[in-house]
Amino acid sequence: MDVNRLKKTIMKLLLIALLLMSPLSIGDAFTGEKIFSHQGLQRTYWLHVPADLEPDAPLMVVIHGYTSAAKYIMDYSKMNDIADREGFVVVYPQGTLDLGGNTFFNVGYDFHIDSSVDDLAFIRELVIDVRDSYESNPSKIFATGMSNGGDMSYMLACTSTDIFKAFAPVAGVLMKETRDSCNIDAPIPLFEIHGTADDISLYQGDMDNSDGYGAYLDLPSSTQFFVEANGLNKKTAIKLEDKDPNDGSSITFERYYADHNSQQVWFYIIEGGGHHWPGAQVPWWKYPMDWVRAQSGNRDINASEEVWSFFSEYL
Repeated sequence: MDVNRLKKTIMKLLLIALLLMSPLSIGDAFTGEKIFSHQGLQRTYWLHVPADLEPDAPLMVVIHGYTSAAKYIMDYSKMNDIADREGFVVVYPQGTLDLGGNTFFNVGYDFHIDSSVDDLAFIRELVIDVRDSYESNPSKIFATGMSNGGDMSYMLACTSTDIFKAFAPVAGVLMKETRDSCNIDAPIPLFEIHGTADDISLYQGDMDNSDGYGAYLDLPSSTQFFVEANGLNKKTAIKLEDKDPNDGSSITFERYYADHNSQQVWFYIIEGGGHHWPGAQVPWWKYPMDWVRAQSGNRDINASEEVWSFFSEYL
């Protein structure tokens, strides 16, 4: 074999490999799983970057629930479609496995008391890395999540207003420990979507820790905590249109605000609603049991659209 030709071939292959490993430039569309090394662990996350992303674009973090996965919430929330339309980056962090083999984010559940995984630091550092890589606007970074991911959103609200502008937990709860240590040093716009019949993240709370997760507040109390933290003194409450009377639920929209600032707290109370991401589009051929559960949830709204509508107030 011609040695020079072999050398040239090897150099070409090396150049192609380097190009494939190099960071995407702004303007390139991308959807895929990536690795992020953190505190000795090889963590993963899914990333979606729309084509022709504008400079100073927003960035949204979407956090999955207990036993779930980053790709799963990406699939059912369809947040990528909204990101393409509105022009923002989406990051879906992946939790680690607990001793029971279930994926989780460490928000201080009693049965995770021995876990040393620092998901708060992981998400903070991951977001800073993606923000800097894609030159996202540091004042347009938002966090939302479902269930355990909603609990994590509350934790971020109490610790990370230096990075995040607003928060939108869905079917999440405010752990008592998070509330007690909450550092209110900046305005915290917050939007909670929660069903009154949620049988996992109980609407009435669990301050006695009957379910073993750890004590957490009822939803009206957690909402009021952030209303007071933001200094809001006005409230409106309206019934949203019951677009699907067959879904067994309806929504009351409570909005808290004040004349002297632009911060707001929104609360969608889904009367009769369960443990769902309203409007979730679950592929039945991939997740048949979850598809059945999603079909039994509220279908008056699309939670992803509502979350973006709230975040858009702070662009």
